[in-house]
Amino acid sequence: MLLRGYEHPKSLTVLGVDDYSRLREKHPGVRFVTCRGGYFPFADDSFDICYSNAVIEHVGEREDQRQFIGEMVRVARQGFFTTPNRWLPLEVHTRLPAVHYLPRRYFWKVAQAFGRGDSARGVNLIRLGLLKKMMKCSRVKHFPIIPNRVWGMTATYSVCWTRS
Repeated sequence: MLLRGYEHPKSLTVLGVDDYSRLREKHPGVRFVTCRGGYFPFADDSFDICYSNAVIEHVGEREDQRQFIGEMVRVARQGFFTTPNRWLPLEVHTRLPAVHYLPRRYFWKVAQAFGRGDSARGVNLIRLGLLKKMMKCSRVKHFPIIPNRVWGMTATYSVCWTRS
């Protein structure tokens, strides 16, 4: 975990939807902020770097995902995030093959039938073309999208961006 052994914990802010009481006790120097979605509770340019790992596919509908990217760009001068590849044959949350190609309501029903409903709930995977469109809608001009491969297939995409 990023927090363990980090030399400058007071320079870190963790944003999420969870209750961070236990983590606050375990990492007293780190700032934990709970936000239920929408706009991030920070001023423009509050951070040098924003990092998000496999979160955007849980954010909600497409407009919510666009807003999430916009908020990362608004509050940080540069950033890095990852998201699973929608076209990877094995869906990484449920570990079921190809069911995520179905419309979401059927994906959830099939996942429930296999006892994986909790893993599938709220997952809205993004294809590469849509990811590019979302990034173009942000204030970012330069955003390399790096395919991360496993066994020759793109498993995730990493997006690096900077506003300068």
